[in-house]
Amino acid sequence: MPTQKPRNPNALAWRFALGFLALALLVSAAVRADAIWFDGELTAGMNRQVAQVVGGSMGLLGASVDVRGNTIRYGASAFSIATDCTGIEVMGLFAAAVLAFPSTWRRKLKGLAIGLPALMLVNLIRMMSLIFVGATSTRALDLGHHYVWPVIVLALALSIWLAWARSALHGPRALA
Repeated sequence: MPTQKPRNPNALAWRFALGFLALALLVSAAVRADAIWFDGELTAGMNRQVAQVVGGSMGLLGASVDVRGNTIRYGASAFSIATDCTGIEVMGLFAAAVLAFPSTWRRKLKGLAIGLPALMLVNLIRMMSLIFVGATSTRALDLGHHYVWPVIVLALALSIWLAWARSALHGPRALA
């Protein structure tokens, strides 16, 4: 029986890097193409759905909110959910990293099935906290929106991907 030749780590790293770059550009182009060719209609629907989920979740916590389209009214403040608020770009980068990684399709699908909902939950918490904080302090809203939450979201996305990649390479025991 012939022995299998070990894979070249440099070739695998290059394949991952180039695959990730290509998929990340594809995700970014798809989001931008909507704005160019469809006047943002595709992402506008997503923005409205995200606003409904955020408003409904805040309602479950006892907050009195009014959601109209992509706008959430809470107290005397109104917050518009834009495409950048939905987390689609971070989820797209995560998906690109999972799909480009040298692993089986089964493990990739498992990584997407666990990672994407986790990132959606993180983004939901991010948006709710920004609305709660922003209703009382625009300065705190700006700080959280532009500096604190982007770092948290990217760090969590990277952590989830690293945990998945380790598991994909070494099996489920690698997470223990």
